[in-house]
Amino acid sequence: MGTMTGKTAIVTGAGHGQGANHCIRLADAGANVVAVDVCTDVEFFYPLASKEELEDTAARCRSTGSDALPIVADVRDPTQVASVLDQTIERFGRVDILCNNAGLARIDAIDEVSDDVLSAILDVNVRGAFNMTRAVTPAMKEQNYGKIINIASAAAVKPLPYLSHYSAAKGAIAAATKSWARELGPWGINVNCIAPGTVLTAMIVGLAAQLDKAPEQAFDEFNSGSVFTGARSHITVDDITDALMFLVSESSRMITGHVLAVDGGKTNT
Repeated sequence: MGTMTGKTAIVTGAGHGQGANHCIRLADAGANVVAVDVCTDVEFFYPLASKEELEDTAARCRSTGSDALPIVADVRDPTQVASVLDQTIERFGRVDILCNNAGLARIDAIDEVSDDVLSAILDVNVRGAFNMTRAVTPAMKEQNYGKIINIASAAAVKPLPYLSHYSAAKGAIAAATKSWARELGPWGINVNCIAPGTVLTAMIVGLAAQLDKAPEQAFDEFNSGSVFTGARSHITVDDITDALMFLVSESSRMITGHVLAVDGGKTNT
């Protein structure tokens, strides 16, 4: 898929799970990586990544021979997002790739969703992606080049009960992807979206706790509907990162506005 040497990638939600894996794989391909995470818990949700985990992500990126800059920032805050871009340009001089990976989920019946929970889910999943995208767009326009990858969810394509707030937020990101792709295409900017099925990360551990189930049991139940069986039905973080690496490579130069389901056929069959 080609090397990322000389390119700079910003990844949000980079402290652990999918985000950390994206960072390490991008660094291994030669990219400079800016790893962003809020590094503090959000009330009413499962534990989020710590500053130590974010530093570990950056250290693992550097172990590949690439440079990495960890930044503690809240994607909900435009001022902090602007600082992320400023630090990126100061350190690396450009931004080529943005992966909007930060997200929150929670299980709630519609008549029990609190204002605080609804605001947090919409603000992190939707406002955060908007804040990051509008921050990097001027630099990408000036370069006449950019790759923006939004991480949505299979729930954006096939919404789930008790996850209406999360499904709606991820559906909004899938729709924004198509709009941004048309808008930014004249500047050579590709905008695509990955809609993962269930991956066993801290998010699923947190949702499993809400259901009073073991993480592995919840993981299997959330993955029901895959066309594959047994271990083949288990989606891994590398499955998602493989899709990311393709979409940020030059092999995908003519692909934009696409929502790529990586879910074992759950939503498309």
